[in-house]
Amino acid sequence: MSQPWMKFYPRDWRGDQALRIVSLAARGLWIEMLCIMHEASPYGHLLIGDQPVEDAVLARVVGSSVEEVQALLVELRAAHVLRCTRSGVVYSKRMTDDHKRSVAGRKAKAEALAQASENKGGKRPPSSPPPSPPSTQKPEARAKVEGTYGPSTLSDAKISFSGPSEVRQAFADHCGEDWCRSYIDPAAWQDVPERAIVPHTTFAGTKIVRDARAVLAKHCLSVIERRASA
Repeated sequence: MSQPWMKFYPRDWRGDQALRIVSLAARGLWIEMLCIMHEASPYGHLLIGDQPVEDAVLARVVGSSVEEVQALLVELRAAHVLRCTRSGVVYSKRMTDDHKRSVAGRKAKAEALAQASENKGGKRPPSSPPPSPPSTQKPEARAKVEGTYGPSTLSDAKISFSGPSEVRQAFADHCGEDWCRSYIDPAAWQDVPERAIVPHTTFAGTKIVRDARAVLAKHCLSVIERRASA
């Protein structure tokens, strides 16, 4: 059973160039179709029960004439808003891609929890190395005072960006990998109420806005300040 709600990003909707070129009526029909696809199985496909939704059925569901629905479907197809499977079933690529990522994320989380449960009790896995002795070096001696793009600390641990990989790649393509590792990888990611980058420092936020303004605009991203801990 599908969730009674679905993720909807107003900025993505308003920023979709394919949707911008179709009529208001076509966009209205598309959102009605998305609601049907949200309740379908497989998810993201235009099905009622296990049957493809014919034009006449869709017209009755949305309260329009068959002729108008057929004309709007032609408009949506011409703009490449909707896609069809090999068997002719209409589907939303965004919805199916999001669903695959969601399923993969839940599976990875379940596996991590199962692994943590196995290791519970303080027992290290056989392959784990013995814990390192505490360092006696002062924090200021371990800090790297100045890097290529700004202050950082010496660490062997790799920081990974928590947001979508395509967003990180867009920053890397525009500003370079070194820049991305300095400002994007340490940043947090926010999905709701809007897609946003949360820089780890005020200086990083200024750099992102100044150096990557084009990427922020293209992907409809905001830059918001990290809230101070209570």
